[in-house]
Amino acid sequence: MLKKLGYGLYAVLFAPICFAIYYAVPASDDFGSAAGINGESLIESIAYVYRVWSTWVGRWFVGIVLRQLNPLNSHVHLGHSYGIYMIVFFLITNVVIIGALTIIVKRIIGEKSKYVPVVTFLIMAMFLTTNYYSECYSWYNGAMTYVMPMMFVMVAAASMIRYTESDSKKRANIAYFLMIIGGIFAATTEIYDVALGITYLYFVYYCHLDERKSEMFKLKIKNAIPLLIYIIFGMSSVFAPGNSLRKEYYEVEVSAGRSFVQYIIDVIIRLQDMIVDHPLFVWILIVLLFIGIMSNNAHEQVKRIPEVIVLFVIIITGAVYPYIYARAFDTTYMDVRMEYVLDFCLCLALGILAVMIGRYLNYRFIIDMEAKDIVMSVAGLVVFFYVALIQNYAYLDILQMDILRNRGLITESYAYYDGVLSEIENSTDDEVIIERDYVPTWSPYILPVGIENGEVYDVVFNKAYDEEHIMINVYYGKQSIQMVIGE
Repeated sequence: MLKKLGYGLYAVLFAPICFAIYYAVPASDDFGSAAGINGESLIESIAYVYRVWSTWVGRWFVGIVLRQLNPLNSHVHLGHSYGIYMIVFFLITNVVIIGALTIIVKRIIGEKSKYVPVVTFLIMAMFLTTNYYSECYSWYNGAMTYVMPMMFVMVAAASMIRYTESDSKKRANIAYFLMIIGGIFAATTEIYDVALGITYLYFVYYCHLDERKSEMFKLKIKNAIPLLIYIIFGMSSVFAPGNSLRKEYYEVEVSAGRSFVQYIIDVIIRLQDMIVDHPLFVWILIVLLFIGIMSNNAHEQVKRIPEVIVLFVIIITGAVYPYIYARAFDTTYMDVRMEYVLDFCLCLALGILAVMIGRYLNYRFIIDMEAKDIVMSVAGLVVFFYVALIQNYAYLDILQMDILRNRGLITESYAYYDGVLSEIENSTDDEVIIERDYVPTWSPYILPVGIENGEVYDVVFNKAYDEEHIMINVYYGKQSIQMVIGE
């Protein structure tokens, strides 16, 4: 019964997001990363990605997979098939993330604790009810480059826990294998390199320091191999020639110090947005703190809270700060795909720390809660929920509710952009001009195709990647494509 209830709650979280994804259309780099009309072998994909690695970005491993699995490789009008493809991707990655998060939560509150599924759900709910990340949910290139590696980071972290704490040699070997596989995929997306490395050092070495010191030389080598793999694959991405050329393209130079200040400002603003504008986020944090107290009835000592704080600070800094510095941002702006990375890490950190602090409070102050105390606490949480979300109509800002409120605009925008693509596909002209009277109202749930009013998209056919324009004309085999908005 409880398991069915859990599935139902996840369905409530996922269904509205899947609705928005269903109305997604191919966009931006999707066209450039698609294979030619005659398909592409693995060797040809590797050659293509090498050219991009040399001139634009170092994410070569994910680039090969991205190229091979691009839904636009079919070269037919996808319509809602694109959205369905992205829904499947969304569900698979989130189910895997939930599984990995469950293992992490078990380590915090106990393998057999009845609160594990509740805590896991609430941490996911914090993240999935706050913001919609169109560049990660509704865009194939963004999902492959940011969400998929995040999933593998979580798999690697969960595998590190299983590897070091499993009593079964067979399970430990499986976890060891998954650490390496997850790390290989994630390490070539440079924003996850620090997270991989520091998490491995923390779980495998720091938490088992005495064991690492006394182990045989053969085991020392075995335990060093995954970290070396992370470093080697990470370096192949970070030091790619294309990264330097890309930084020069952005032209603006900002000092490392100024970029760090901007990084701090960005994190504070994201936290402010979550805490001030999303009461449900705060309510879930309080519930997690309460569950932390309830889960430690044995008053067990809680260790390493400061270390976990430092761990997440390093993970978040290692992911976001290099991005801000490389892009030379000196104002509060962040691509939606990087907001996904930052927000996920913040939700994970705050959720885990809330539970750990709750458990520590019960250890420190010996909080023996009787039935009436639990009832009073739950009543207080219900009142807070009513005042913060219901009475002030803040529930309307919960992501799932807001998607339903904007469903008309979402469907209208899909019809508009899908119509644009259909017109390009069906045009017999070599120089296509698309005329429209308007552009749909901006919405966070919509990722436009990427064609800007008045711009001429005439990228040469043999170019691997174009810094100025999306390669939509190359994909459709047109000399040029232009959109004109006006009466």
